[in-house]
Amino acid sequence: MIHSESTSLTEDYWYADELCEVYTGEKFPSEEIYFVKNTEILLRTTQVVRQWWDMMRHITTYRVVSIGEPDQRLFDNIPKNWAYDCSDTMLGIRYDPQMPTLKLNENVTIQVWLPTPPHRINNNDTVSIEWQPASYTECKDCVIWTPNQLSFNIENFHQKQILRATRIKEGSVTLLPIFNGGGYDKAIIGAYQIYIG
Repeated sequence: MIHSESTSLTEDYWYADELCEVYTGEKFPSEEIYFVKNTEILLRTTQVVRQWWDMMRHITTYRVVSIGEPDQRLFDNIPKNWAYDCSDTMLGIRYDPQMPTLKLNENVTIQVWLPTPPHRINNNDTVSIEWQPASYTECKDCVIWTPNQLSFNIENFHQKQILRATRIKEGSVTLLPIFNGGGYDKAIIGAYQIYIG
């Protein structure tokens, strides 16, 4: 992140040096953070995110409830099992490419990363992902892939990892992810399939 030389009297501004183009054609830093001037009090953040097929600029504004030690009454309404009941729609996987086409004995490198960090549950922030052919797929053993499992956590969720797929027989296959940990256990797996034609 780069600290802006902005002359604002009320805000400090940090931004990423990577520019992203949103669906309107405008370009914005991939991430921006605004603080109350000369403090660590967060005002708002912006992030360029993918929503389905479009790139959008998402702005989150924060309301300062207290400074210093938070009042326990702020947490009393949060269910103790929130992490297990969470159905966070931002939890998912990104692939590039998502629908590769392979000829016999060809292979493809698929980049895999997460759009948001996994949740920390019981002091563990790791989500492991494996893939298996969907029950409705045309050919369950037409493609092999390595590694068998990828792991992401709060530190590396945005770093692209490599999944290699090789076609060993003719026929299409749909691979579905199997999530373990990080709050991903309730993610809708059909939304994050890899189709290899």
